[in-house]
Amino acid sequence: MKQKFHRHSVADIVRVTKIAYVTDREIWQNLVTPIAKSFLGPIQSCQVRLMETEKGLFPGDEVSNLNDHRLYGGQVGFIRFPYLHTMYKTANGAFIVKRDGIKFEAIGWYGDPEKGRAKLMFKFALRDRSYDGTKGANDTALVDFPYDDPILNGRLPYELKSCEVSIYGFTPGSKISDTGDREYDTFVEKPFTFLDRPELFLKHFKRAWDSERAPGQNSAPLPDISKLVAPQFDKIALKRGYDVLESAASHYHVALWAYSIGYRYTNPDTAKVMAEIAEGLKRIKSAGVKLTRTQESWVCVVQSLPKEFIPEGLYLGGVKWPQDNIGPANLWMYKPLTEKAKKVLPS
Repeated sequence: MKQKFHRHSVADIVRVTKIAYVTDREIWQNLVTPIAKSFLGPIQSCQVRLMETEKGLFPGDEVSNLNDHRLYGGQVGFIRFPYLHTMYKTANGAFIVKRDGIKFEAIGWYGDPEKGRAKLMFKFALRDRSYDGTKGANDTALVDFPYDDPILNGRLPYELKSCEVSIYGFTPGSKISDTGDREYDTFVEKPFTFLDRPELFLKHFKRAWDSERAPGQNSAPLPDISKLVAPQFDKIALKRGYDVLESAASHYHVALWAYSIGYRYTNPDTAKVMAEIAEGLKRIKSAGVKLTRTQESWVCVVQSLPKEFIPEGLYLGGVKWPQDNIGPANLWMYKPLTEKAKKVLPS
């Protein structure tokens, strides 16, 4: 009698996805922009480590342990799944790639990070969403926010291979705290954390209103990132067999930028909120208030204050920005890459 044996996938057991096969060379050549490379200078050396602790090599290099999974008899500080940490020292800084089976992060530091004399310049990432909506999504040490909620962070309702893209770029020396104003720096970076102190919020809001800093931009962006990086992510994801790229837009200006390059709102309720926001901003402008794109984004943030604290003329009628970058809710957007995805996803 012929025996039948169960067929198992080794890749599934050890959580190895297509993301794991994106090489450091691909990342450096395709994602690190000319301006970023001009700051960093040429690569001079390479050091590879297998890391299994939350603590990194220097301040700012730490990882997370959201599920608090402890190894070695319950010792604090050890993570669930180890990750590979590769540091490329350059003439003027360091290019670091962290990776495990479901995510990679590429990080640029200008200066000497090991001596505490470096500025974060960029952070790019791709993360496979296969485990989203389950506790397994939080097992990677390379995520800072939970993705286990099946409603707030569920996957697309189609048999599509999907990954999340993250893009952050900062011009060295442009951070607000470099001038010594750490509280205002924190406000611009994380304005929703000030909602419990409305008077302090409004103090910093008035200052941010007349600046060119959008919410989240406590450092000025690198000029060439928004134009050059996104198309390269499309190519990398397609090459590795993904049907869809997804993104969690942090603020209004980010969502509009993503929409302009082909991303669409995943949740119909989110699309309605965005339409209400756009209509509200149109009413404000019709009343004679001139708004820059940066100010539009701040208008969205200020809606989360109690109505009595919202500055006169800026009230949108009760609609609120759906993501505070603190809790598990995300403003998910998607971009179809393959014909298969384009056929089943609303455009």
